[in-house]
Amino acid sequence: MATIDLVYNPVAGSFSEKRLAELIRALGHHGFDVMPLPTTSEGAVISGKADLVCVFGGDGTLRDTVQALGPSAGAVPICIARSGTVNLVARELGYPAQPDEFAARLAKAWARGPEGWVHSPLYKLGDMPIVSCLSIGPDSTAVAEVSGTLKRRIGRAAYAVALLRLLRNWPRNTMHITGILTDGEPFACEAEAAIVSHAALYAGPFRLSPRAALAVDSIELVTLRRSGRVGMLVFILAAILRLPLDRFGFAEIRSARRVAFDRCITPVQVDGDHMPDCAYAIEPSGMTLQYVV
Repeated sequence: MATIDLVYNPVAGSFSEKRLAELIRALGHHGFDVMPLPTTSEGAVISGKADLVCVFGGDGTLRDTVQALGPSAGAVPICIARSGTVNLVARELGYPAQPDEFAARLAKAWARGPEGWVHSPLYKLGDMPIVSCLSIGPDSTAVAEVSGTLKRRIGRAAYAVALLRLLRNWPRNTMHITGILTDGEPFACEAEAAIVSHAALYAGPFRLSPRAALAVDSIELVTLRRSGRVGMLVFILAAILRLPLDRFGFAEIRSARRVAFDRCITPVQVDGDHMPDCAYAIEPSGMTLQYVV
């Protein structure tokens, strides 16, 4: 019988005690021995003894779990039972939302073994893992202003409310960005907004770059040289309409292995959460996550 550390976030966007109990029963029914472990104000908690770590939460809870795993993050397989606000990684991997279906599919994937799982090279910002995305600019400023209470009430719509509140005092700060492309060539640019995406999806169902994917050993850097109110509106509409973001010349997309900023710029959004601290470079961690799917 495989043992599972079930890490859950009791304050996640759509957390439910009832669904947690249903998930535990479903996993037990399919032969897993489950240890529920709630996150704390200090982050995720794991036993260090389980065969598999299951995250019952969103991308932020997944990131906290990977950080808690530390050097073992590449060795201990992970799965995600969706219970967050956006769930970018779980969406891309196709994990079912219903506990019974999730547990059944997980049991089949576990029986297949590592060869059939999704292997995702892990990138980091300083010492912090990035499991899906990062942004600096109006988007990250809005995330920093999101009300936790409102987020629990209306989900991801709380981000749109926070963005609308920025219209009076719109943030615009130019940053100098350098890095290494996937072909080994260096690059440099200036931008007022930057998004780094490792997962295929961003902010829900939107795909900013056709090359972004968890299994790809690169990150997609989307930069806006100017990020005024109108420019951001056009950018958002292009994403909603699934238009190529670089077609109109207001955004550039680069596939990179390393991205560095010339100075500490805040606020920073990582995996849907505001990060008060900052680091200067995004680069490979040297580890590869194993998603059991």
